[in-house]
Amino acid sequence: MKKRILILFLSTLGLASCQKNVYLTGTMMHALEENELDVTKVQFYNDNPLTLEREVPSSNAKIKSGKVVFKNGRFINRITLDKNTPGMVQKTEDGVLSVAFERGEGEAYLRFSPIPGEKGEYFYQLTDANGSPNFSRLDYDGNTYLVVMNGSSRIRLMLAKSTLSNTSTKVRRMKGVKIK
Repeated sequence: MKKRILILFLSTLGLASCQKNVYLTGTMMHALEENELDVTKVQFYNDNPLTLEREVPSSNAKIKSGKVVFKNGRFINRITLDKNTPGMVQKTEDGVLSVAFERGEGEAYLRFSPIPGEKGEYFYQLTDANGSPNFSRLDYDGNTYLVVMNGSSRIRLMLAKSTLSNTSTKVRRMKGVKIK
């Protein structure tokens, strides 16, 4: 029985180590900052798909991104974000990362804020303009969109595991002080 548990543990550990991307946590963000790595030069990914939709007045409406579909007699501007789409940080402000998943002008980015998650760790998760992870609409590229989560209730940022292997940590040991 112990042998089976050991094999199960080792195979789970092996599968986890094969994973290319890991979640961006508060601890990892601190390590990036401590090593003076510019987050605008780090490749990020989303862990779940997302669809943004808004009704447009007519088929002649100016659409900056996405595509227009005809649904229930209305024209809908739909923008989809597939799982593991590469993105880059456009700006950081008060701990919030504004990540672009497409090239564009204006405010074509999504906001990711540190939100408490499992075991007390903070994960960078999609939030609205007020920093709330509970939303039904998001502002994107100058318009307000209805959010359709495709199978998940949250979207978190991930980064390549190789990014972390390029960091180094300065370690110094305290020698202690003895009373004479």
